Amino acid sequence: MESSQAKVTLDLNRVYKHRFEWLKSDKRNKTWQIIADWIEKQTDRPQVVLDPAAGSGEFIVASRANERWACDIIDHRGFWPANVKTVFGDIFGLTLPSGYFDMIFVSNFLEHLASPDRVYEYLMRLRDCIKPGGLLVIMGPNYRFCAAEYFDFADHLLPLSDRTIQEHLAAVDLRCERVVPRFLPLSFRSQRYSTPLLVKVYLRLPIVWRFFGKQFFIVASRPPVS
Repeated sequence: MESSQAKVTLDLNRVYKHRFEWLKSDKRNKTWQIIADWIEKQTDRPQVVLDPAAGSGEFIVASRANERWACDIIDHRGFWPANVKTVFGDIFGLTLPSGYFDMIFVSNFLEHLASPDRVYEYLMRLRDCIKPGGLLVIMGPNYRFCAAEYFDFADHLLPLSDRTIQEHLAAVDLRCERVVPRFLPLSFRSQRYSTPLLVKVYLRLPIVWRFFGKQFFIVASRPPVS
């Protein structure tokens, strides 16, 4: 008789603690305030926003939206204000409102999924939650520009690029409105790129993104109902 084994999963709490142990949370939060403000300016200040893979909540806490929602498989409520609506668990099984959000922001998550089919399923799930005419914003490591470092992260499974994401978006009938192949540097591991003042200057100088940017930034829209 075969012996049964319990499923063992990667301890993401320990992984992220190791990854960011040197970077103080207040500094990371200030950096994300600048990034979130820039993103929301680019998307006409959405008022109902969801971060479906919120992690420690840096983006959703910094958001200026009137209504903020956050999801994650790890319970981080201790880090978030009480007025952020929180739904914890696997997003594939969570109940979220349909056709409700002005913008959904996904940062550094799709590369954690196990297969292209899983990416498709995830994006279909998000598409259903976006208002007609609403936006999906995706940011993540661009394999085209960081192949040598891409799998230095224990939770990276799929090699994705800006071109891959555009095809995935087409598959779920979302229309690309803006594609920036080179946006932010790969991660906040570098002390240079985690300085709030430098991040503010960096975002104002797109010409330097082509030299340092290793993450893509993509904005897609859900077509209005005809």
